[in-house]
Amino acid sequence: MAQSTLGIAKRSQIPFKLVTVSGIIFLIMAAFPLFFGSFQISLMSKLLLFGALAVSLDLVWGFTGILSFAHGVFFTLGGYAMAYYLKLNLAADGNTYGIDLPDFMVWNGLEKLPWFIAPLKYFPIAAVAMVAIPAIFAYLVGTFIFRSKVSGVYITIITLAISSALTTFFISQQAYTGGTNGITDVSRLSIAGVDVPLNGLYWMILLFTGCVLAGSYWLTKSNLGLILRSIKENENRISYLGYDVASFKIFIWTLSAGIAGIAGGLFVPLNRFISPVYLAVAFGTQVVIWVAIGGRGTLIGPIIAAMLLGQVQNYAERVTQDWQLVVGILLLVVVVFIPDGLVGTIAKLFKPKQKVAR
Repeated sequence: MAQSTLGIAKRSQIPFKLVTVSGIIFLIMAAFPLFFGSFQISLMSKLLLFGALAVSLDLVWGFTGILSFAHGVFFTLGGYAMAYYLKLNLAADGNTYGIDLPDFMVWNGLEKLPWFIAPLKYFPIAAVAMVAIPAIFAYLVGTFIFRSKVSGVYITIITLAISSALTTFFISQQAYTGGTNGITDVSRLSIAGVDVPLNGLYWMILLFTGCVLAGSYWLTKSNLGLILRSIKENENRISYLGYDVASFKIFIWTLSAGIAGIAGGLFVPLNRFISPVYLAVAFGTQVVIWVAIGGRGTLIGPIIAAMLLGQVQNYAERVTQDWQLVVGILLLVVVVFIPDGLVGTIAKLFKPKQKVAR
């Protein structure tokens, strides 16, 4: 009876005002490359990708209550899949040794391309891999965690351990991953034999981020979103109602990993490299900070925070090497004084107060 009550929960109608405002903002963002130089376009593209990555974590943490430091891992796995494609399609004269085999493999004594990397030379396979590899990895890890009924801080500890372990593993496998340096000096992204210019890459990233935001909004306003929020508020009650809580957690965990993987895959042709630094706990912590400062469960908040803090980092790095201290102070202020985040607090201020019935 209770389960059917949740099943008939009314879906939100199309918010025409929100759609109109979002459309205007999207058009303004789409015109960005027409008025700014390559540096600003590249920076804005990176910030949009980080915003999409933050939204993927918000789905897991903000709506389902699962704090994860592993989203940098999913981002990097997708990035490596695309990096292999771009590196393997670099012309032979673009490599130091004038052969098709990547430089870092030659340096480490490999004489032929490993069988598990060779298929990534083809774009369709690489495009699927940048989503499938992080999603499958997340599914396997999530199945182990959630079917074992691990919860709370223990999930966070596991994600920290995964991040640290994979960082060490990727650095140690220098012949296959490029070690500490990662995969650098990759070719430009080419689709169907046509090179994608910076402006084209920016529009691809903008479209991807827009789709992530719109899709996440639709999902969180659907019946599934209601169940996810209910799991966050009272997991035991949802379980008593007959729902398989583990399945819902595994689903949203896997979905968010796939989104993070695409963000990582688009990051590589933009910055022309990927390295284990994005696997490390430090980067995973940055993603958590974006969501915390922007506002958990707001979707737009993490994007705004990622873009603002990205700009803060960009300018702080010019002034001091201790830019992380600036971000840390901002996080401390938010946690102490505005625990709902910037957007969450603003939304509460403008939310109409309900009258108490007498």
